[in-house]
Amino acid sequence: MEKYDIIVIGAGSAGLGCSGVANTLGLKTLLIERNEEYFGGDCTNFGCVPSKALIHIAQQFHDAKKATRFGLELGNQKADMKKVLEYIHEKQTIIRNEEDPETLRKKGIDVVIGEATFADKRTVQVNTKTYTAPVIFLCTGSAARKLDVSGQDLMIIYTNENVFFDCTELPENLVVIGGGPIGCELGQAFSRLGSKVCIVNRGERLLDKEPPHVSRILAEQFKKEGIEVLNNTTVEYFEKGVTLIKSKYDVSKSIPTDAVISAIGRTVNISNLQLEKAGIEVTDKSRIKVDEYLQSTNKNVYVIGDAAGSYMFSHGAEKMVRQVWRNLLIPIFKKKNTTEDLSWVTFTEPQVAHFGLSEKQLRERNINFHRQELDLVHEDRAIIQEYRYGNETLWLDNNSRFGKKKLLSGSLIAPQAGELIQELELAKHARLSIDKITSRVYPYPIATRLNQKNLRGVIQETYTNWKLKLARTAFKLFNK
Repeated sequence: MEKYDIIVIGAGSAGLGCSGVANTLGLKTLLIERNEEYFGGDCTNFGCVPSKALIHIAQQFHDAKKATRFGLELGNQKADMKKVLEYIHEKQTIIRNEEDPETLRKKGIDVVIGEATFADKRTVQVNTKTYTAPVIFLCTGSAARKLDVSGQDLMIIYTNENVFFDCTELPENLVVIGGGPIGCELGQAFSRLGSKVCIVNRGERLLDKEPPHVSRILAEQFKKEGIEVLNNTTVEYFEKGVTLIKSKYDVSKSIPTDAVISAIGRTVNISNLQLEKAGIEVTDKSRIKVDEYLQSTNKNVYVIGDAAGSYMFSHGAEKMVRQVWRNLLIPIFKKKNTTEDLSWVTFTEPQVAHFGLSEKQLRERNINFHRQELDLVHEDRAIIQEYRYGNETLWLDNNSRFGKKKLLSGSLIAPQAGELIQELELAKHARLSIDKITSRVYPYPIATRLNQKNLRGVIQETYTNWKLKLARTAFKLFNK
């Protein structure tokens, strides 16, 4: 049996982060990954990296088509998927070269390829060998939830885990099941590449974790691009070349279908780990029981990233890594795992960006807030670049004077929203009062001026009649 200070199971975002910190500290570290081709995890192989590369290509197709109104002439307007996949894999290879086993071993991390199972509370077994450590990180990630619809054998069905490898021909008619971030991103991308896309969504609206007005704006933009969205609808069954759907009002419809993308959620990867041997309990929803410090019921085992089952973002895994290592090194006043300082971006066009608690969560916690909203219809940059439909909504504490209020949360729907909202998120984390933004001088006409304009609306609410009268009096008194 080989002894280590740290054992990490899984080489995705969480696993690479945990093993990297341990190695930097000079701790003897073992990283276990069952598949040598999966280093980098879902984000590099099946999620963030390939999907954003696909979106990048789709954006170029869309921009070219838009330019026809100014005289540009186009021939073929559909993508060659073989060339699209070649581009995606090229970019993945560049990124993955910094995360492969050989590179990690050169840095001093021991890497073992194989499936890990627990032998006891501190011991794991891989390929008939056993390894032990006082701290074990479970970073096994998540997988696409499996579709359970009759007739699946009659239909080409993709998930984010195989579409970037197997979809070598552009589907003429594509049905996307699921109206969350993955479904919206891939649906719009394939539509722009030339597929006729229909999104079948069980929920009442797209992106149901976002404010309702954001869902409405995104749906309107999808409609303009020719994407059909069917909310409150489920897939009943497949036939060859057809998807049969039914709305919650019992209205049935058949949709011509050449392929399907299933984007109905994620399940955590915990099978075959023999968790019971380590005293690790699982919930009735097949998720590991994790406390607010990301410890399992075995206090030697921490669960990080998607495997923790709370929020499934690669930057969420990064956040958890920082929290756990802070608590391991300074075990007083431990930090809890929360969503208060979490942000996310859905990379549709327009992008949807959010940071902080939702308005519902603010109300549930009895937090006194001020809501400030700005439609971008009169914003100069939005007029120039045609996104006057955009909207920014901010939530601020309501206990301070107007200029000294601090940001609690924010939501923005606009092109490049993920970039535009970052200064506001920084201001929130730094606990800056909004006058630090309202008093800045922004170059004209950069897009982030919208943040200042929105927050100046908070200040303008203090301009009461008596204050304006006092200002007029002062002017006349000192400027005779």
